Amino acid sequence: MTHLDDLRRQGLLQDIAPDPAATARLLDDARRHLRTARLAVRESDLAGAYQLAYDAARKACTATLAARGLRVRGQGAHANLILIMQELYGPTPGARALEQLDRMRRTRNLAEYHGYPVDPAELEEDLAAAGEIVATAEKIVGPK
Repeated sequence: MTHLDDLRRQGLLQDIAPDPAATARLLDDARRHLRTARLAVRESDLAGAYQLAYDAARKACTATLAARGLRVRGQGAHANLILIMQELYGPTPGARALEQLDRMRRTRNLAEYHGYPVDPAELEEDLAAAGEIVATAEKIVGPK
């Protein structure tokens, strides 16, 4: 039994009909979040930029799974999303960015819920990883 089978059995991974329109909207959101994150950096809104960078990468991953007819649900959905992406697409050129995404998830939670001060250098590195994840998702999903 694979990790994916286990998540399905627990109701945390659901098979859905692929929805190209929803997939395209998620990728559009991801691209827009990256652009807005870069603007937020210039405005010194580091926590906001970090949230948007994380959301861009997460939505790109969600779009990738949706294109395959998969949806992650329930408790721990973001962490499970990253694990599923690593299982399905690792090791690939984007595997390192997916590892960063899991750290980004934890950093984003600290910033969002505990006021963790976002480090500008960490933000720049993670913005680049989010951009890589979005670009990889676009290649996997294909053209609009």
